Amino acid sequence: MPRKVLVTMYMTLDGFAALADGPDDPEADRQFWEAMWTGPMQDVDTLLLGRKTYEAWAGFWPGQVDSENEHWRAFARFSTRVEKVVFSHTLQSATWANSRIVRGSVADEISRLRSLPGKNMIVAGGVRLVQSVLAQDLADELCLTVSPSLIGRGLPLFHMEPTLDHHDDVVPLGAPGRHDFRLLEARAFRSGAVFLHYATSELGKSRD
Repeated sequence: MPRKVLVTMYMTLDGFAALADGPDDPEADRQFWEAMWTGPMQDVDTLLLGRKTYEAWAGFWPGQVDSENEHWRAFARFSTRVEKVVFSHTLQSATWANSRIVRGSVADEISRLRSLPGKNMIVAGGVRLVQSVLAQDLADELCLTVSPSLIGRGLPLFHMEPTLDHHDDVVPLGAPGRHDFRLLEARAFRSGAVFLHYATSELGKSRD
């Protein structure tokens, strides 16, 4: 089967790319990790990351491979084992195991990776990389955990360039700049967060 590109991110109710922590709840924690990572990572062998996300993860996850937290331990071992492709023009070196830097086009590299044998790929940050992938219709699936919180500041997860000349109450199918997805799963967590899993849809494909 062709390799798919999954975008996996967190966001708040007001659209910012952030995970709003709730009260300590082991069951809610298990639900979150199962939906966002434990399930999907069985079919993933590549992480696509921006510089800031890579630096943050490389400074943290290698130290969690023997963590007492089973979810952290599993993700640390997974993220250390798989290939990590870092899109950056400024990062000088990538020393975390199985990491490499790509300075060229995101679209060209994803196209090249799709042509190779392997499992699926996850775009896990940063925000600008996610925005670029979505704007270019490079994602096959979108996995979001939406926290039940308004935080009022931060980086908007979806920041597409406006293409309509005026504000419309109804945006027609096929309108320039419109990107459509098909719902695969919606799951509510005990924390009040909601997991949303979408696949790209040919319906109303953008004409721009």
